[in-house]
Amino acid sequence: MNDMSPQTRQCDVLVIGTGGAGLTAAITAKKAGLSVLIAEKDRVFGGTTATSGGGLWVPGTGKSAELGEKIGETDSRERAQHYLEIEAGQRLNPAKIAAFLDDGPRMIEFLERETHVRFMVMPFPDYHSEQEGASSIRSLFTVPISADEVGPALVNLKRELPQTSFLGMTMRSGAEVQLFFSATRSFGAFRHVSARMLRHIWDMLRHGESRTLTTGRALVARLGRSAHELGIPMLLSSPARALIREGEAVTGAMLETPEGPLKVTAGAVILAAGGYARDPRRRLAEHPEPVNRLPLISPVPAGNTGDSANMAEAVGARFQSNGANAGAWMPVSQMPGIDDFTGVWPHLVDRYKPGFIIVLPDGKRCVNESASYNDLGEQMIAAMAARGASHGWIIGEGPAVRRWGIGFQKPWPIPQGKLLRNGYLLKANSLEALARKAGIDPETLTETVATFNSHARNGEDPAFHRGRAPYDRYHGDASHKPNPALGPLASGPYYAVKIHVGEIGNFKGIATDENAQVLDRSDRPIPCLYAVGNDMANAFGGSYPGAGGTLGPGMTFAYRAARHAASALSAKR
Repeated sequence: MNDMSPQTRQCDVLVIGTGGAGLTAAITAKKAGLSVLIAEKDRVFGGTTATSGGGLWVPGTGKSAELGEKIGETDSRERAQHYLEIEAGQRLNPAKIAAFLDDGPRMIEFLERETHVRFMVMPFPDYHSEQEGASSIRSLFTVPISADEVGPALVNLKRELPQTSFLGMTMRSGAEVQLFFSATRSFGAFRHVSARMLRHIWDMLRHGESRTLTTGRALVARLGRSAHELGIPMLLSSPARALIREGEAVTGAMLETPEGPLKVTAGAVILAAGGYARDPRRRLAEHPEPVNRLPLISPVPAGNTGDSANMAEAVGARFQSNGANAGAWMPVSQMPGIDDFTGVWPHLVDRYKPGFIIVLPDGKRCVNESASYNDLGEQMIAAMAARGASHGWIIGEGPAVRRWGIGFQKPWPIPQGKLLRNGYLLKANSLEALARKAGIDPETLTETVATFNSHARNGEDPAFHRGRAPYDRYHGDASHKPNPALGPLASGPYYAVKIHVGEIGNFKGIATDENAQVLDRSDRPIPCLYAVGNDMANAFGGSYPGAGGTLGPGMTFAYRAARHAASALSAKR
């Protein structure tokens, strides 16, 4: 071999990507007796999962059944299937839905039995909670873990989004966020918050940072510890550059490692590299107007540039473009002067609460502000396209902003000066003055708010039905009557933050069958090649059924892909 020849390595299964799906596939394959190698483009592992909420939407688990008994709610496979059939509509793939409902609970049981992953479940309404077959017991969340328990894997573990922590502490769930906001009005909430804060202060004094890992970071920490203990090699800073296809089958991939090119020969390759959200070429072709031509403002990793889709197409794979949505939309705002993901705020608290609305620059509302982030994004994109806008504004009255905050601006008593000076936060004593600062039509905004207030005082929203669905009310303010999701903007000063449609992943992707095998342009499986997570075209036809609606199917089909690869390799031996 001359000096220019790449190094070589062999394994049974090569997994490309280290999010929840990639790590699940690697561990499942290893537990099946296969040799596994993981390749990761970034210098740390965790992918999109590490900065996510870490929830998994998986109907039919034992934990969900236990919760259902406690709160008096029943669920069934038939109800879940009916719900998904409505969600997917004409894009329904019955084989994929059946595979997901079959193996989702098995995947959860496998991880809890064979790894350090532990899940908890709490009531959380499906995103279309008013729909037939919906439930509030299908979303699972990862049990927090101490950094001291993670072991050597902690060194290379990706960090959470720093902007979403408070004094360096990340919330464990949306329910815990509510407890923090209620700490001054509820003894139970005060007791919980006091205990968390005391533990956090102790960690900061001893270690200079929180030692409690939560949400998506806890999930990848638990998976990473398990992978490390199983002896699965993980090559960081090693992007895959090309798949190798010999005859009908894919037989490996070319990696670019810090030590130089590496040719990996593998019995199967599982693509789990996070999708194409940061690929401008594919966004232009696959995303709707106007977001396809706008700069992406999103917390997704910088490395999610569609490598897997490009490599798969190069060996004959089909890209599936018929999803109901191109991506999982998220309303976001951006801190001036910060161009990377740390300057992006996902609006997951303020807009749900009484005292806030979202308008376009024409001064008119465009969405149900309390809808799920994906639904809100879909509605906002359609309104922007129809009304010639590229962004919107979230507007809040003074008492609501003091209580809940708005975007990067935390609730009282956190100072506002910095955000007012850099232009992120706008403030005025009247709606007219606020509109002029923001470039919103002043007369229309005043009329919009007056009309909105006249109905909101009675808990009604004839325009967008905000607060009608259980999901809307769940995220509102339970102490606010008559509608926890709806209240007038009655008191100044008034605040505004520019809001954009970002995303947390794509729904279009590589076409696969029910075993996550990649399909060619004639819809035949390409032997030994699989795609999971955001690399795989969405199993629900581009719909988003509930909290964890990307990680749930992502990890389920990763589990299926690894088991299918193990069976295929066993048959060859």
